[in-house]
Amino acid sequence: MRPRSGAGPGHQNACATLYGAFRLYSGKIDQRRNAPMRKPADLAYGLDDRPPLRVLLTAALQQTAIIVVFIYPAILIGRAVDAPPREAAAILSLTFLTCGLSTLLQAFGRGGFGSGFLAPGSAAGGFLAPSLLAAQNGGLPMVAGMTMAAGAATLVFARMLRRLRAVLPPEIAGTVALIIALVIALTGVRLLMHGPEGEPPTARGLFVAAVTLAVAGGLSVWGKGMLRWTCVLVALAVGSLVALALGETDSRASVDLATIPLVGLPQLGHIGYDFDIALLPAFLVTALAAAVRSVGLLTTLQKINDADWVRPDQRSIAGGVSGDGVTILIAGLLAAPAANMSTTNITVQGATGITSRIIALGTAGACFLLACFPRAAALLAQVPAPVIAAILLQAGAQMMVNGMQLATSRMLDARKTLAIGLAFITALGVAILPEMRDLVAPSWRPLVSEIALGTIVAIGLNALLRIGIRRRVSLTVPGDAIDEKAVADFATRAGASWGARPDVVARTTELVSWCLDAIIDARLARGDITVTLAFDEFRLDVLVAYHGAPIELAAAPPSPEELLQDDGAGARLAGHMIRRRASRATVRHRDGLTELRLVVDH
Repeated sequence: MRPRSGAGPGHQNACATLYGAFRLYSGKIDQRRNAPMRKPADLAYGLDDRPPLRVLLTAALQQTAIIVVFIYPAILIGRAVDAPPREAAAILSLTFLTCGLSTLLQAFGRGGFGSGFLAPGSAAGGFLAPSLLAAQNGGLPMVAGMTMAAGAATLVFARMLRRLRAVLPPEIAGTVALIIALVIALTGVRLLMHGPEGEPPTARGLFVAAVTLAVAGGLSVWGKGMLRWTCVLVALAVGSLVALALGETDSRASVDLATIPLVGLPQLGHIGYDFDIALLPAFLVTALAAAVRSVGLLTTLQKINDADWVRPDQRSIAGGVSGDGVTILIAGLLAAPAANMSTTNITVQGATGITSRIIALGTAGACFLLACFPRAAALLAQVPAPVIAAILLQAGAQMMVNGMQLATSRMLDARKTLAIGLAFITALGVAILPEMRDLVAPSWRPLVSEIALGTIVAIGLNALLRIGIRRRVSLTVPGDAIDEKAVADFATRAGASWGARPDVVARTTELVSWCLDAIIDARLARGDITVTLAFDEFRLDVLVAYHGAPIELAAAPPSPEELLQDDGAGARLAGHMIRRRASRATVRHRDGLTELRLVVDH
């Protein structure tokens, strides 16, 4: 209702209350716009916190232990090329060196390289299949050359992410994270249920896995202080001790420790490079799948570290994928297996509540130290299979929840539902029917994996189904009345059909109501008012058109005195709130037609 001149004391109090509420509300808007990343309550030490030295050391040891556990691609590639002991030790040492460099680059990189998060690197299991294929065709030099090509491709993909963000929205990144979680969990199940020679699981192995999972999960849920912060490390130690006591010590990638030097700097005599164009498609698609995987992991990291997270930070994601590209390139130059940010290392941060990037210093230092003690590193890598399986099951469960939250962070329409559902079913189908790989040529089989094929389907379907995604809907309301419910229903139906975020739809509904209230209250319109909404994935456009005088988007709010004395002050207050609340707001008046255009960033 418009304020009237000559109003009584009751109306003056109402105006004063309205003005005070406006000042408080606008102050909250400014706080939200200018607020830094807010640490969630369940994090003990957030991204910029500096934990005590004992916490830093134990957390770094835990992160390093996970890197050690998943160093097996380096061992397997050394076996595939029939490397002599010193060369096998060099491959192992250089992989640890690469992981340490990756950890530092992701946490503290500059110039567009590095995500700014604690994202330790580990040997990339996703590159194992094409790397083994390259090893069969040309030995270690072929692995090195093709890995370098994959690193260069990853750098190109990182530079294209901003342009490709339309086909990589949060729900697709969440789907990829969900597929990764599925692969991690199924890997744990296979490792637990099938021995090295395909034999069935033993009661001792199942018991070791159950103890490990109980310790890791129990400490992450009920543990306090140091016990929670080191839940994975404690579980690895307890599980390994139980396995040792029961004689369940077989590993999936055992090595003869006597053939590995005790101490020494990494040897570089084995380094050489080769290239085969026939293998390039497999490495390129694997690099693309790894880049999309990193997008999902980095989005998860952003969500873990920011209580007010609403959308991915594209700059951090591009920097993180670029950091992975540099890491893979360095691995190729050193003739070591490809490495990139580790899913398990990222996942345990949510369980432990420690995400401080300072821990990257201790983790990288431990990796550099292990690079100089190859026998100790190889010994630590002999973690029993049931223990690894339990850790994978916990990491898969944690990642699956994060992936589901990301995939459903928006209102899903038929397009997104189809893309997400079919991508997940494709990944599950490959996991259930691995013989599907036999349907393609050997050089293409690395592409028929859960993550690679599921990612391709998710991205491809999302891109295809974007055809016609920019749509417009209109609503006409009388210029002398407004039906609040009709406006709310109109915006809600449109937002649901587009798959927009619920909070953006609510904000748009609020803005449209303010606009109509101000126009009708000030009697600006002559005839009907038309409201048009348009959506293109990244923003929601609002066009309010009517014949009549333009609404004023005041730069400053009216004073309490103006609200009491000026009949148009109420409309100016509404116009000022519209200007502040919208991401962008403009008014155009020509030939008697007024067009108010608002943009709400999505």
